[in-house]
Amino acid sequence: MQTQETPSRAVSTALENGHCAYSGKEARFLSRDSVATCASFRDAVRLAWEHRTVRGMTQRTLAELLEVKTSHMSNMLSHQAVDRHGKPRQDLPARYVAEFERVVGNRAVTQYLVRMAMLTLMEEVIHSQRTP
Repeated sequence: MQTQETPSRAVSTALENGHCAYSGKEARFLSRDSVATCASFRDAVRLAWEHRTVRGMTQRTLAELLEVKTSHMSNMLSHQAVDRHGKPRQDLPARYVAEFERVVGNRAVTQYLVRMAMLTLMEEVIHSQRTP
């Protein structure tokens, strides 16, 4: 009798074989233009998810691999920043960014954060040059 491979097992196998992750290998970066379209951290997380290496991976599988509740993962990956009751949705916690990127197979979140940090740094430099 053949056993059917679950999405979770397929992703785990891909991770082990280095197909999904950049672990130890070359990181997969998205284009600057793609990252530049992100207006928020949530947008960057969504962008990374939309460009995941394993296309068949579900939010449930991602949640299992990150050891996060499925409902929380669904909130983190939602397009809307607030739910239907006006309550802010949960963002991906910083402690999960590295593992999230490893599982989805790209570094869109880090690219967004670096881009924002550089803008902040440039703003500080400009401000310091104006002030005597």
